Amino acid sequence: MAKQYPPLNVLINNAGIMKTENLRDGGENFATAESIVTTNLLAPMRLTAALVPLFKKQNHATVMTVSSGLAFMPMAITPTYCATKTKAAIHSYTESLRYQLKDTQIEVLELVPPYVATELLGAHQANAPRAMPLDDYLAEVMEILKAQPEAKEICVKRVDLLRYAAAQGQAKYDEIFEGLNSGVASATGQ
Repeated sequence: MAKQYPPLNVLINNAGIMKTENLRDGGENFATAESIVTTNLLAPMRLTAALVPLFKKQNHATVMTVSSGLAFMPMAITPTYCATKTKAAIHSYTESLRYQLKDTQIEVLELVPPYVATELLGAHQANAPRAMPLDDYLAEVMEILKAQPEAKEICVKRVDLLRYAAAQGQAKYDEIFEGLNSGVASATGQ
């Protein structure tokens, strides 16, 4: 890649698979979990590792990982997504990457989206009334990037409930977790 694109200095890790899983089935669909881990966690790690040597040669470079509010508050019907892409694992990886690259010219950012009107879980999500409209999300992200150029974690206001639930204490976290997952179970019948 360095030979084809020598001035390359930005990587946005945004690939992801989100599928519902039934953990009560005894792992019958373990292949689903493996494919989610490969795409959501290993692929960004591999791509980042492949590009860091090139990025270290640039005057400035940026690695942005896209995690999710679900990294901080898991949605029970998508356990592997929440552990990888939603990124408890991606969040942790990004923190470690940022620390290890702190003395380089490589900036490491984490974008933490809320529930956004996309087709990640299917076409119905693009019009889900509780999902943040994609244009609104993108506009708020761009505003944060302009107004807070030193920010390392980019969180739109709508993700704050999930992102900071643990900081409110265990009882409040449990209440938010139960509310999120009961609402999802009732809406999906799972």
